[in-house]
Amino acid sequence: MTQAQPPAILLRPGSASDFSFAAVAYFRAMRETLQRTVGSNPESQTALLLSLWDLGGIRIIVAAGRETGWIQIAPAEAALFIRQFCIDPDYQRLGIGSLVMRQVIDEAWECGAAVTLGVVKGSPARRFYERLGFRATHADLHHDYMRRDAAPSSAPAAHRGPDFDSA
Repeated sequence: MTQAQPPAILLRPGSASDFSFAAVAYFRAMRETLQRTVGSNPESQTALLLSLWDLGGIRIIVAAGRETGWIQIAPAEAALFIRQFCIDPDYQRLGIGSLVMRQVIDEAWECGAAVTLGVVKGSPARRFYERLGFRATHADLHHDYMRRDAAPSSAPAAHRGPDFDSA
């Protein structure tokens, strides 16, 4: 039996009308983390998302014609910083997140830029990013920060940048 291939992915620019979809996906995917960090008050959770929402960096993830998540990317010094990355739980573990990340990594590589991000401490997403070649760089109270040096997403670990290590 062969495993189904993940659907083709389109990253389209976000619009103001996408906030409702993005909020629902975010609240579903981040429920436990949000309860731990800002509590279960919907107004507090919405206020947090609104404070993070920067339409200029938002891309809506469309897979097989369906909106499945969103990503927010901001330029940083010699890098692209992934501010938010959210796949609706109904579409997780289908390969969509990996395809999106590989696309972002390849876009950054074409510009000679690394990709950086912060992942909530204790999140299983950290293992996902490690599998894609990210390594921890530093931490704060709530996040572990990670970096993947400029290299194509298909590059083996030994070729992912001058300071990549397998620690």
